[in-house]
Amino acid sequence: MNPLWLATRATGEVSLVLFSVVTVMGIATTKGWASSRWPESVITLLHRNVSLLSVVFLGVHIGTTVVDSYVPIGWLDVVIPFQTTYKTLWVGLGTIAFDLLAAVIITSLVRRRIPPRLWKGIHWTAYAMWAVSIVHSLGVGTDMLLTRIIAGMMVGFVAAAVVARFMTPHRQDDPIVSVPTRMELRS
Repeated sequence: MNPLWLATRATGEVSLVLFSVVTVMGIATTKGWASSRWPESVITLLHRNVSLLSVVFLGVHIGTTVVDSYVPIGWLDVVIPFQTTYKTLWVGLGTIAFDLLAAVIITSLVRRRIPPRLWKGIHWTAYAMWAVSIVHSLGVGTDMLLTRIIAGMMVGFVAAAVVARFMTPHRQDDPIVSVPTRMELRS
């Protein structure tokens, strides 16, 4: 079997799991689920670092897909949805998820320079990105049993966090959590 195709499949599944973990950690930071064992600063740092790891795996997933000649997917298909001839709908959904992710990343990089409500509003699209990614994986995945098992587990994982989020009393301050600097962590 083609090693690039295997890498594409594996990194796609790993990305789905990691983005699900990131989604749950994001919910945890907004609802103040911190404890003495898991302070909010630790949850926020984990959210950021697992997000970065997710992006790395997604980059490998996209890169191996484009480089592999098994399917006709090019670099423009990565950013412009519904252009490829290979499973147009399902790959297009993956492109939409990537575009939403790009918006979240860009606004997170400049969030100190934009209004907090704008950042928060765009960051909310991460839920849509995650859901579209689930549908993308179910439609384009070639190992359907494994993909369905992983997708089902991740939907249950995120759904449980969403239910818990709505069952948790609303925080009056509802801050946009800022990640502490290294100096703040040491003191």
